[in-house]
Order: sequence, then C-alpha cells, then structure tokens
Amino acid sequence: MLLDARLGLFHEQEGWLAIADLHFGFELSQRLAGQLVPFWGMESSSARLLGLITDYEPRILVILGDLVHDDAAIEPAKKLLSDARKYCETITIAGNHDRKLQGAIDFVESFRTEAFEFYHGDSPRKNSGRIEIIGHFHPAATLRDGAGLHLKFPAFVQESTCWVMPAFSPWAAGTSWVEPGQNRIWLCTPERILPLEPGEFAA
Repeated sequence: MLLDARLGLFHEQEGWLAIADLHFGFELSQRLAGQLVPFWGMESSSARLLGLITDYEPRILVILGDLVHDDAAIEPAKKLLSDARKYCETITIAGNHDRKLQGAIDFVESFRTEAFEFYHGDSPRKNSGRIEIIGHFHPAATLRDGAGLHLKFPAFVQESTCWVMPAFSPWAAGTSWVEPGQNRIWLCTPERILPLEPGEFAA
C-alpha cells in the first residue's frame, strides 16, 4: 500500500489506485457565478491524475465521488475519464455533487474488492467487514511552530476499519480533523508524506 503526495492511494497486490473529491470544473462554476477564478485547477488535476496512472500502472482507477463540482463541468469530466480509460478500467462512484449527472456519466454507488469497500462517505458506515475507503470529508491538519507560523495540509486518516481520503481538488482547503482519537493521520505535503504525531495535532 502506498500513499502518494499527489493525493492518491495505490494497492499493488489488488492493482487499484484510489482518489477522492476532484470537484473537477470548480473554476467553471465560479466563472458562471461571476467570480474571476483562474483556469489552472482542471489542468493541475488532470496532470496529477495521469501522472499517478502512468507511474503506478493500476488495473483499476477508483474515483470516490464528487468527480465534478456541478454540472458546468460535464464535458471536461467526460474527457478526463476518457483519457484515464486509455490506461486502466475506471470506476466512478457517485458523490453528493454528482447526483445531477446521473445518465450523463456512468456512476456506481460503491465498489468492493476482496479486502476493501469503496463508497463516497455521505451515507452511514457500511460495517461490511472490509476496510472501508471513503472521501467526502476533505480531511486536513495544521502544523504550528509555536511562534505563529502555521501550515495546513490535506490529510489521509486511518481509522481501524475506515480510511478517509484527502480531497484531490487543488481548490479544497480541507477541514481540520477534530477527532484524532486512535486514528493515524498522515499529512500530504507537496513533497512527501508526514505522519502526524499526537502531540502535533492542531484543530
């Protein structure tokens, strides 16, 4: 199992690569609302995703919901999926932002392998006996140096039977994970993955 700083999770034995919450086309939605948001998010997401696929050569790409931000990005999202399918099978799970796209894009509600179950996460836990991998929550954590400097990063959260993926979207600032408990939290910085020690936790 490998967590990549580009916000993907790869399982070598089962051959899948998982990402969550692309919110593809967020800038298109903002432009339609009159906000002058630069058009770099879709390009950045596409490049990272195709880079992950090229590097790991998965048999299956699992997108854990919220492929798009809204229906403004239907056509660009179709092209992204078409590009990904040139390299591997693609499973696209429906998220709460995808509901209006049913029929335009082929979504499934969940996907499972021998050891894992994947779904978006905006519904009750399935308690399937497998390790559940979800998105939806956009987990993040903040490191502070005690002198006022603080840096916030997307995070991967490992609960005992449920793992929460960071948001793939560059526009998703992330929500601080406020229930550290016995969870393991991994910070996804641009260059490397860092384990967050309990004493470093900052809401």
